Parts: sequence; C-alpha cells; structure tokens
Amino acid sequence: MEKPRATTYIKSLDGVRALSILLVILAHTAPLGPKFLKFNAMSGRMGMALFFCLSGYLITSILYRKPDVFEFIVKRFLRIFPAVLLYLTILLIFFDLPWRSYVFNLLFVSNYVTDALSGGPVSHLWSLSVEMHFYAAISMAVLIGGRKALWLIPFAAVIVTLLRVNAGVYSNINTHLRVDEILSGGCLALVSIHYGDKIRAWLGNNRLAVSLIVGLGFLLMLSSHEAGGALNYFRPYIAASLVGVAIHSNLRFLRSVLESWLAGYIARISYALYIYHPLMVYGFMNAGSTMERYLLKRPVSYLLTWAAAHMSTFWWEQRWQRFAREKIIAARRAKA
Repeated sequence: MEKPRATTYIKSLDGVRALSILLVILAHTAPLGPKFLKFNAMSGRMGMALFFCLSGYLITSILYRKPDVFEFIVKRFLRIFPAVLLYLTILLIFFDLPWRSYVFNLLFVSNYVTDALSGGPVSHLWSLSVEMHFYAAISMAVLIGGRKALWLIPFAAVIVTLLRVNAGVYSNINTHLRVDEILSGGCLALVSIHYGDKIRAWLGNNRLAVSLIVGLGFLLMLSSHEAGGALNYFRPYIAASLVGVAIHSNLRFLRSVLESWLAGYIARISYALYIYHPLMVYGFMNAGSTMERYLLKRPVSYLLTWAAAHMSTFWWEQRWQRFAREKIIAARRAKA
C-alpha cells in the first residue's frame, strides 16, 4: 500500500491566505457597509477563521511529514517572534506603549491578560497568543506520542467547540474558546494526507466543486455573523471544508486566481501585513472627517502598510529565518 503523502506546500493555499489577510485588513480599516449590518465584524471573523485554518493545516502537515519537535519550535518561533518584537519595540519607543502591554504581548498571554491589548494598536495581537499556545500544545503531544499524537487533533477540536457551546460564545479570544479554528485546519490536513486522491477524484465534477464553493462560502459568511446564530459554532469546520474544496478541486479559473503571482506575493507578506496594519490607521492617520479619513488618508495608509510589510518580510524576518535554518543544519551535523 502506498504511504499517505504529507504535502506541506500547495500553491493554491497562497490565494486563500491572501484572501484571509485582505478580509482582516478591510474589517479593521474600511467601512464595509452600514454599521448596523455588522459586516466588518463578519469580515474579520471570516478572515481569521481562514487564517487559523491554514495555520493548523500547515503545522499538522509539517509534523506529520517530519515529527522533529526541535526543528519545528525553532522555525515557528523565529517565524513569529522577530516581527512582533520589532513592532512592539516601535510602539514602545514612539507611541508610549505601556511596559505591561509590551511584556505580556511578548510572552504571548495577552489573550488572557486582556488589558495588555490596550495602550496602542495592539488589540489584534491576541491571535499570536492562540497560535503560540497551539504550537506549544502540539509540540508537547508529538514529543510524547510522536506522529500518532496528531490523531488527537479532531477530538481536541470537538472538545473546544463544546466548550464554546457551553459558554454560549460565538467568538472569543481565549485560546480554549478559539483554537478549534486552528484545529479544524489540522483535521483538514489529516483528511487530505490519507484521502486526498479520493477527494480530488470526487471533486473532478466541476459543477459539484462550484456548488460546494458557493454554498460553503455563503455558510462561512453566515457563520461569521451574529445573524447566523448557532451556526457560528460550526464556523471552524465550514472554513476548513471551504479550504479543502478550494485546494482539491481542479477549477481552472479558481486555480489561476489562487495560484497567481499577486496572490503568492500577498501570502508571502501576509504575516507582516497583519502585524503592522493597525499602526497605519492609528492616531493622526485615523483623525478627521469621514471624507478625509477614507478618501485621503486610507490610500496612504495602505501604501505604508504594504511598504512596512515588504521591508519587514524581506529585510528583517528573512534574516531570522536564515538563522533558524543555520541552527537546524548545525544541530543535524552535531547528531551525525
């Protein structure tokens, strides 16, 4: 029997990642309709559900392919930490960020110490805490149980969702009430590894693929809005299903968009875009009349965000990722 494949890079995921970060940025910086419709909140939840799902998919695929916890921790820590360290240091020096906020955000506990999310444009950093808590938990599980421990992910996802149902919350920043969005991506990875070929054959029917994408896209919107009611509890799994159909279907137009150069570029700088975008609509850049803010200052803000993300990705973060690779190679040589 052929051994299941653990693919860690699928080009069409770039398009999904690009979409997720654009949804989040628009939710935080642009009016997406009359306030009473709450489309901004919906867009933010959709973007984060997709972003978290991709994270779970990637991490699970990496650890399934190579359950080396040391390499995983070094790579992920040096992927996450440098950008947030630079961002928080800029806020500390130039924007009077309280030391308490600086420390708790760097310790990745700000989603529980919620006053650490005040005192500057740091309210979005809660998501990094959720990510890091997931990295720590899955690393411990793999360290103890090896690759087999990854099969705990579906059970953990259900438990977290049940905790949300019990607490009656549709959306929350505490890890134990939000991490099912990452775990759903892990479930998708496990299904893709073992049944990817069958799913691709099933989705060879383009009409079915289109119907599923349209239907799941609508359900994701509804499950990200208060009007969706209890459907909000299923948002992680709807997002994972949508991502699964997108990456396993063979729709030419969809693939051409998801795998385009622009989608790849946005995906490459997506983490930095997420980190820096609130600063560009803070203080002076968010002051003035509606016309002044959205017609004059927002275009400038978007350009500044893009420039900051590009420089951070290629001039700052890339150095740390190179350093991570060097450390891993050195560790391998020491073992040999």
